[in-house]
Parts: sequence; C-alpha cells; structure tokens
Amino acid sequence: MKLRLSLLNAVFAATTLCLGATAAAAYPDKPVKLLVGYGPGGATDIIARVLSKTLTEKWGQAVVVENKPGASGMIAANDVVRAAPDGYTLLLGYTPEVSINQLVFSTMRYDPIKDLTPISLAAEAPLVLAVGAKLPVKSLKELLEKGKSSTPLTYGSPGVGGQQHMAGEMLGTATNMSLTHVPYKGTAPAVAALVGGQIDLFFATTPPLLGQIRAGKVTPIAVAGSQREKLLPNVPTFVELGFPAIQLTNWFGVFGPKNIPPSVLNTITTDVTAALRDPAVMKQLEDQGLTPRPIAGAEFAKFIAAEMSKYAPIIKAAKIQAE
Repeated sequence: MKLRLSLLNAVFAATTLCLGATAAAAYPDKPVKLLVGYGPGGATDIIARVLSKTLTEKWGQAVVVENKPGASGMIAANDVVRAAPDGYTLLLGYTPEVSINQLVFSTMRYDPIKDLTPISLAAEAPLVLAVGAKLPVKSLKELLEKGKSSTPLTYGSPGVGGQQHMAGEMLGTATNMSLTHVPYKGTAPAVAALVGGQIDLFFATTPPLLGQIRAGKVTPIAVAGSQREKLLPNVPTFVELGFPAIQLTNWFGVFGPKNIPPSVLNTITTDVTAALRDPAVMKQLEDQGLTPRPIAGAEFAKFIAAEMSKYAPIIKAAKIQAE
C-alpha cells in the first residue's frame, strides 16, 4: 500500500512539474503592452498599431498600444526598462530613445544599450523636408532665398537630439541659413504646428506628412535619402540638389527589458519578424512610406552600434546637447 502511494505521489509530482513547465512556456497568457514614446499620429505610433493588430491575432491576446510622450521618447523607454522582464511590456522605439539620446543628454535614467533588449528592427524611412502655408515656397532654391532674411526660420522636431533635430542643424550648416529649433512632444503636434503656421519647416518621414501633403496644407521640398520616395516621386533628393551630406533615415524597432527569459524572447522575436514579413503588413507599411526591415537579435544590436558611430560626429559638429 505504501509503495502504491509513493508511486502515485511520484506520478502526481511529475505531472505537476510538466504542467507547470507548459504553463510557464505558454506566452502570452495575458495582454501585452506595447509602449510608444510619442503621441498618436507619428510613424512610431503607426508601426506600433499595425504590429499590435497582427500580433493580437497571432497570440490570441490583446497587444495594447500605450502612448507615453515626453523627454524625447525616454519616458516610455524608462517604463520598459523598469518593467518586469516577462515579455508583457515592450517598446516600439524610435532612434533617439534607444540609441542617440545617450550621445546628446549628459545624464539619463537608463542605459539604452545595457538596459534594453533589442528584439527586431521593424522599419525605416528617409526624412522629408516640408514647409507649411506660412512659408509659400515650392523648392529648395526658393527656400534658400527666404532663408537670407535676417529673421531666422523655425523648424520643429519630436524632441531634442533625434534625427529630425540633427537634420535641421545639418540644413542650416550646409546652406548657411539661420534656423531656430522648436522641440515638440512628438511628430503629430509638430505637424499641427507646421500646418498652423507656428513653425516654418519640419523634417519628418512620409507617414505623418502624407495626408497634409495631399490636402495641400504642406509642401514637400526635398528627401534626405539616397533615392526619391515612391509616394513622392516628384520631390528631389538633397543629393540631386547638391547637398549630399543631408542624408538621414529614421528607423524603428521593438525592444524589451533586459533579462527576458530565452523562450519568451524567442517567441516574441519569431512572431514579430514573421509579422513584418507578412505581405499584408508589408503593404500597410509601404503604403505609408515605410520600408519593413526585420533584423533580429545580435544583428540588430550591431546595426544600432553602427548607427551610433555614424551619428556621433554629426552631433559633435552640430554641437547638439540637451540638459
């Protein structure tokens, strides 16, 4: 009898261990938060919402996009750094808060390289220089004429230190125009300021500009990429216009806290990259002027390191620094 009870206890214990292991591996078994460090309407937000829909369908759990704008994206990034490393709090990051800010801010509450896990590059897009109705110019040549005025032109950005800030500094240096930087808490409010006439210029990716361009409320002047944008075929590149140094591309990726369990990290990485290769998702992003580019894990980490090396001398030359 004692032998039978011992055997039953052993079987029960083994079964419990197996069930526990299965439950632990069943990621996700509750909603997942996908944080965005900027307000709704920008490219970061657009990518997050496209991905969240696909992952929700794949996982059978809601992937909820939460916008937490402010501090050049660092509020959302810091929330992810401080979250439990269980895969239930992720970041759809834009270049500043996951790489460049470290080169710009003298102090940060987190180290983007040490405290975040790079999961997958998601998409990229070149910046486009646009002007609002306040500045009635149709070409870079006309803009340069306006820029000769003693009154500096103003340009917006989603925050200090990102590529959009850098692009404005580079434009001023390359053309000798006097420009004043006006930072906002995201792309959408900066676009609204451009349309409303509070600023003269704005560098942004195509997605947040496209509707306003089609409505005739803003005018694209030049593309800061190696080739013309498919959705803006009549807009020349800065290279074509004689300013080859002005080439800046925004990129966006999925990140998590450090120390995510390998099995969970593998699931997230596999499903995120699969989503980005899905033809329907690719079309949604491409229709907005974004190029899907799923690069995962160690390769993504190398990409980030290369980007930081590229931008360090630009930041130094432009003397970009945030308090």
